[in-house]
Amino acid sequence: MTQTIIVTGGTGFIGFHAVTELVARGHKVIVPTSRPISESVSGAHYVACDLTDPAARQKLISEAGADTLLHIAWRAAVSGLWGAPENTDWLQASLALGRDFLDAGGKRIALCGSCGEYDWTSGICIEDVTPLRPNTIYGTAKVSVLHGLSAMCQVAGASFVAGRPFFIYGPREHESRLTAYVINSLLAGDEAACSHGMQLRDYSHVADVGRGMAALAASDLTGEYNIGTGQAVRVKDVILEIASAVGRNDLVKLGAREAPAFEPPLIVADMSKTRASGLDWAPRFSLETGVADTIDWFRAQL
Repeated sequence: MTQTIIVTGGTGFIGFHAVTELVARGHKVIVPTSRPISESVSGAHYVACDLTDPAARQKLISEAGADTLLHIAWRAAVSGLWGAPENTDWLQASLALGRDFLDAGGKRIALCGSCGEYDWTSGICIEDVTPLRPNTIYGTAKVSVLHGLSAMCQVAGASFVAGRPFFIYGPREHESRLTAYVINSLLAGDEAACSHGMQLRDYSHVADVGRGMAALAASDLTGEYNIGTGQAVRVKDVILEIASAVGRNDLVKLGAREAPAFEPPLIVADMSKTRASGLDWAPRFSLETGVADTIDWFRAQL
């Protein structure tokens, strides 16, 4: 069934791909943005709006008449995201957005969460089993939004679903993040100073994550679902895959930086619930094809 869907963060890293997928599925997509649009999706409707401005936010929601809100917008995922105090600003803005949407008659909210919501002690993250006990400001803010919007939807008789992406890489990644940093360094002929890289992580190409969030928003599923691959790879292997594809293994300096103290050795998604849900989605990129696609994009920017 065709829906009218507001996608916040629709010009961003994940949101661009979510908008692309929703438009391809035939939905009417409205994208609020407070910044100049560098790349748009044909068929999507872009509306100038600062979501932190109550009057502008309420006007957007009223005029959109949307059935569903896919909320992806958050503070830019740059270095220092995990501990940034600014995360609380988006916590407040997200709850206000949800309230305004439901007050206007909205029927469904889909939230882009994070693996940072989980207690990372066990390393394997299972929906409805692994405690939501984050050890970062970012994770704590995301959990607070999850609980707040879920409760609001329950009171309003609306449906609620949340997707939890894990570790993301791909085109349009901020230059301070790991894969973008390594790619740009090697393409420029510079050394890439990295940690030991023995951490095991669940890495997904951003297009797969965006498609997954779009599929959740357009579905009738409720509850919380991991959006990952279910496979743990060493960070070192991601770095060396990039180096091999670029042909500059000599520039990679593993162990040149300290690994963040709060990060555990293993973080991986258990994908059993998502796979059994009937969700019309599955990852398309392998690590090799995803890295190649990402390098091609960054090389084109040069």
